[in-house]
Amino acid sequence: MIKFENVTKTYKGGNAVLDNLTFEIADGEVVVLIGPSGCGKTTTLKMINKLIAPTKGHIFIDAQDISTMDSTALRRKQGYVVQSIGLFPHLTIKENIELIPTLAKTDPDVVAERTGKLMEMVGLSPEDYFHRYPNQLSGGQQQRIGVARAFAMNPEMILMDEPFSALDPITRTSLQDELVRIQHKQHKTIVFVTHDMDEAIRIADKICIMNEGKILQYDSPEQILKNPADDFVRNFVGKRRIWTQPEFIRAEDIAIMDPITAHGDITLLRAAEIMQSFRVDSLLVVDEYQHLLGVMSISSLRKGFKRDTPIGQIMKTDLSIAKPSDNILTILERFTDGISTMPVVGDDGCLFGLITRSCLVNALSQQYIQEEG
Repeated sequence: MIKFENVTKTYKGGNAVLDNLTFEIADGEVVVLIGPSGCGKTTTLKMINKLIAPTKGHIFIDAQDISTMDSTALRRKQGYVVQSIGLFPHLTIKENIELIPTLAKTDPDVVAERTGKLMEMVGLSPEDYFHRYPNQLSGGQQQRIGVARAFAMNPEMILMDEPFSALDPITRTSLQDELVRIQHKQHKTIVFVTHDMDEAIRIADKICIMNEGKILQYDSPEQILKNPADDFVRNFVGKRRIWTQPEFIRAEDIAIMDPITAHGDITLLRAAEIMQSFRVDSLLVVDEYQHLLGVMSISSLRKGFKRDTPIGQIMKTDLSIAKPSDNILTILERFTDGISTMPVVGDDGCLFGLITRSCLVNALSQQYIQEEG
C-alpha cells in the first residue's frame, strides 16, 4: 500500500505545488492522477520514488516511511515509464530491457528467460525484435519496450508519467488495452499520470482529480462520472461523458424503487382494484420476504378467469429480469417487442425495483436535455 499523509511541497517564494495531500493506494490498484497542467500530478508521482522530497508530511510504502529507505533499493522495487520512453539508442532492445537486472547482478539465465517472457507480455516477438535498435521501431513499439523494461525487475509497483500521450490515437488506444490486459495477469500497483479523461476512465480502478495542488475527488471512474464532487470536477469530466461510457449507467440508477407489489393469495378482483387505484397495468407478485415470484398483468383480466382466482395461480413466472449492476446496454438488448417491464432483482432473489420503457426513455433523453442545456 502507498499512503500519503499530509504531504505538502513548497518551493522558494512559498509557492505550494502540493497542499496537504492525504490518500491511499491499495495493492494491485491502477490509480490515475489527472488534472490541468500544473496541478501537481507529476510531482505527486515523483515523490513515490523520491525524485522529489516533500516539504512537509510523510509517504509510506507498506507502512514504512520512504524517507528512511535507501533510494536505490526503493527504485529497484519500482518500474518507471515516461512519455519520452528513454531507451538507450546505442543498445539493442534486448540490452535495453536487461540493463537494470544486469547491473543488479541478477543471474544471467534468469534475466534471459524473463526478458523473453516480457517481450511476449507486450506482444512483440523476441526473435523479431531482440537485436533491433530503438530507431528501428515505431513509437508504439518503443513504448511497448518501455513497458517491458519497467517490469524487468518484477517490481512491486509501476509508475507511469503520461507514457502514451505522444502516440497517435489508434496506437494509444491499443496500448491502453494492452496495459489493462497485462494488469489482469500481473496485478501490480500502478500509478499513472495523464491529462486525458478518456484514458483515465479506460484503465483506472480509481481516479484522483487534482487542481492547484489539492485533491478534489478520489473515487472510482463510475462514481466520478455519476457524482462529481463539485463544478470543477463536473466541467473537467464533461457533463455528457457518462453517455460515452454507458456501461456505467446501471439498472439501479434508473429503476423505479417502489413498484406496486402484491402477494400471490389475493384474488383477481382485488388485483384489478389495486391496478386501477395505482393506474398501473401489472403487479409484481412477492412473498412475505419480498422475493419475486412472478408478474400479474392486466391482460389476465381478459382471459376469463374467475374473479376469486388467486393471482399466484395465473401469474407469469417466466420473466426477463435485470440485476442492479446490469448496464443500460444489456437492459436495452433484453427489451424486446413483447416486454414492457423488467423487474430488477438482487442476488438474494429480493425485488430491488422495476424498469419500464418510460424509465429507459427518461434516462436516454437526459443525454439530449444536457446537451441542449
